[in-house]
Amino acid sequence: MDTKEFQKKYSGLGFRMLACAVVINAVQIVVPILLSYFGVKWENDMNAALAVSMIPMFVLGYPVSFLIMKEENGAAAVGKRKMKIGHFFIAFLMSYAFLMAGNIIGLIVTYGIGFLKGEPVANSIQDIVAGTNIWSTAVFTVLLAPIFEELLFRKFLCDRVARYGYKRAILLSGLLFGLFHGNFNQFFYAFFIGCFFAFIYVNTGNILYTIGLHMMVNFLGSVVGGLYLQNFDPENITPGMIVFTAVYVVLVYGICIAGLVLILVNLSKFKINEGYGPAVEKERTKAALLNVGMILYYVFFAIMIVLQTIL
Repeated sequence: MDTKEFQKKYSGLGFRMLACAVVINAVQIVVPILLSYFGVKWENDMNAALAVSMIPMFVLGYPVSFLIMKEENGAAAVGKRKMKIGHFFIAFLMSYAFLMAGNIIGLIVTYGIGFLKGEPVANSIQDIVAGTNIWSTAVFTVLLAPIFEELLFRKFLCDRVARYGYKRAILLSGLLFGLFHGNFNQFFYAFFIGCFFAFIYVNTGNILYTIGLHMMVNFLGSVVGGLYLQNFDPENITPGMIVFTAVYVVLVYGICIAGLVLILVNLSKFKINEGYGPAVEKERTKAALLNVGMILYYVFFAIMIVLQTIL
């Protein structure tokens, strides 16, 4: 396949992913507008607002996106390999370390932007976790989001382009997943774990592994972290709160340190040899990343990120 044909394939992927993004974001905008038109009041209830935003996305937005991304021949481009339970647990520790590293970078970037603009950048995810019923949040973030996001950004995306190179499939899976979140708070950690989950998927061919890892990571962040945020009161610190804080800190940082050590120990295992020379790899990666479809996807979410940052 020559460079132009190669670029055309990835541009087609970019257009498909852009169409998915438009559909998913459109239903999240249109449904609340329709509800308001018919007199349904939900704006002052964060739990209702979360449901109004999330339910249309999972019921309509993602299913339509799956149809857009479905391979014509329905054949997966990656082989099947089993992951041992011990390796799965190691992957979880590494996943959380990647997430925390990205989260720290995101916090630094948003703090810097907030410093320059003279006011903090809004963190909508933290507001949702802190202000909604923890169990309703868990349904969306721990059960539904991992299933739908992994199907779209790992299975459908990687199945479509993995045959043209695993490295590019992994990179694009992480990059498009990170941009999809539409804000700097989440971009970096979504990019890191997106790449890691894609690496696992193309090496195992089993989406259940990454769905499980995604659920575990989101549970620790949304449910355990959410319970901490909702119950921590700096003006009324109790002995029970001190114990809970100590356990939470030891748990989170223990997982992060263990995960970081495992990442450093296993760095050599992340290498993928596509069988091409450096010049060919560079040319194909450039063609995969820089084409009309992909650039339009980047622009779409760049606008969203800028608006979220300045408003």
